[in-house]
Amino acid sequence: MLIISNDEIRSLLTMKDCMAVLEESYLERFHHRALSRPRSDLYAPKDAGRYYVFKSMEGLLPSKKTAALRINSDIIQWRKTDEGTRKEKLPLADGNWVGLVALFDIDTGKLTSIFPDGVTQGFRVAATGGLAIKYMSKPDARTMGLFGAGWQAETQVISACAVRSLDYIKVYSPTKAKREAFADRMSRVVGIPVIPVDRPEAAARGLDIVATTTNSVTTVLKPEWIDPGTHLSCVKDIELGPYVINKANFVAVHSNNTTPENYIIGQGEKKIYAHDPIENGEHKASAKGWESADELHTIMGGGVKARVNSEQITCFINNIGLGLQFVAVGALIYRLAREQGLGIDLPDGWFTQDVHP
Repeated sequence: MLIISNDEIRSLLTMKDCMAVLEESYLERFHHRALSRPRSDLYAPKDAGRYYVFKSMEGLLPSKKTAALRINSDIIQWRKTDEGTRKEKLPLADGNWVGLVALFDIDTGKLTSIFPDGVTQGFRVAATGGLAIKYMSKPDARTMGLFGAGWQAETQVISACAVRSLDYIKVYSPTKAKREAFADRMSRVVGIPVIPVDRPEAAARGLDIVATTTNSVTTVLKPEWIDPGTHLSCVKDIELGPYVINKANFVAVHSNNTTPENYIIGQGEKKIYAHDPIENGEHKASAKGWESADELHTIMGGGVKARVNSEQITCFINNIGLGLQFVAVGALIYRLAREQGLGIDLPDGWFTQDVHP
């Protein structure tokens, strides 16, 4: 049983390889040869408006003989700022966060690997957005606008550049120093100009691709900023808001299981389908009208065509993660770590038992 660190994962993973294994896994899902259970979140109220949240999701990919369980153990708070409400995960585990992925061999049932989910998370979300750009944006897209300047935005830039020959990227973040540092760093990473802008509309108007990768739980885009032919992408729908989404001619989602199954202490064990129990209460995705949109794997498998002309506005809502992503990327990480002799080996017997559960 192999323990693999985030630093080792950084040395092993490339965006190109990550996108390739995800594309393969989505085609397996299209052909009904893979499984992914919807995410569930358990909420326990704490003091000062904070919540403890335990999150889990699973996936099964027989072609890789692997199953995966991804879990997060978080303390979360929602903070109001001049730019809107921000969702924050607090690093209270000795200054760190807790998220793990466990891989299992479906031939023997053995636990084969455990590793932190952080680096993998950044890669798999951005790789999915990159695949949506590949299948939904104009083939000759040359410009991009980006909202957000955090770690998730970094990988989104890399994935976009992996599938389109971009001339430049404009980035907006409400903090001037943060967006300028991000632009300088990412210009050197991807080899094209990444330009910081001081107005949000400047990161949207006249651009072929507009992606939002923020921690905002309020809308950051306005529909009048979006021009014909644009491809829109978000890591959560509230960043775009219903008016921007409704302006799109074609909307796709990552999964029709549009929101997590939220269970909240004090409300029994009923499911609360909401992105954010603090901000939205029991507001359902169906009120926004996109919960039955075509899924990305259906587009990739040829079940539906996303873009039929250069004037269409297309929109990809990366609405929820899939356990299948962690199987696909996890199996790649495990194989590369074994090949390169990385990780810490622990005895299999520590993770098996001699009684039948």
